[in-house]
Amino acid sequence: MNIKKFVFYAVIGLGAFGLISMIVFEPGSLLRMIVTYALIAAVIYGIVRFVMSRRGNSRENSAYKKAVRQSKKKYQPAKPSASKVKRIQPAAQQRKPAKKASAARLNGPKLTVIEGKKGKKKKRMTL
Repeated sequence: MNIKKFVFYAVIGLGAFGLISMIVFEPGSLLRMIVTYALIAAVIYGIVRFVMSRRGNSRENSAYKKAVRQSKKKYQPAKPSASKVKRIQPAAQQRKPAKKASAARLNGPKLTVIEGKKGKKKKRMTL
């Protein structure tokens, strides 16, 4: 057994011994310590999220938001106007086709290219 494994198992064993002794002799302080660590972690997480959200004005992020807006506008179902609304016919005329292709396959993937080298040709190997 090399020294690194011995040190690792010794640290784990001492930690387990300390945790068990704290549970047996001082359960209140263990609970207080857990709550304190949870609050500190929540505050640090909140600060990091706030700082990262304020940095969101980069060029890539704005290009992504623009592409999302365009995609939503393109694929959003059109709302019928009052003049184009048709009356619903009786149930006899509202037959559904026997087999219908899924909407996802008909419309294709909803992808938008944000940036890319559209004019550059690929280098191909010639024989």
